[in-house]
Amino acid sequence: MLERLKRADIPQELVFGWPRCVLVGDERLVVEQHQGLFACGEEEIVLKTLCGYLVVRGQGMQLNRYDPDGLVVVGKIHSLGYRPKGG
Repeated sequence: MLERLKRADIPQELVFGWPRCVLVGDERLVVEQHQGLFACGEEEIVLKTLCGYLVVRGQGMQLNRYDPDGLVVVGKIHSLGYRPKGG
């Protein structure tokens, strides 16, 4: 199946439901295919994803856009990381 996807030029993240993150400098993060917001504060935003929890840490962070298709985090982003589900 994976080989057929590669030949059809369909991104794996779309098929498997993996999140897609685009970091623009250190002040904007665009996340597609999230499963909702777990926690939101000025220094940490935690998103639920199929891969676990995406943890975004920084200063003055806020959600600029939030909808089922994706979200945008703005602020001074210091780090991105994953925490496994159940952990």
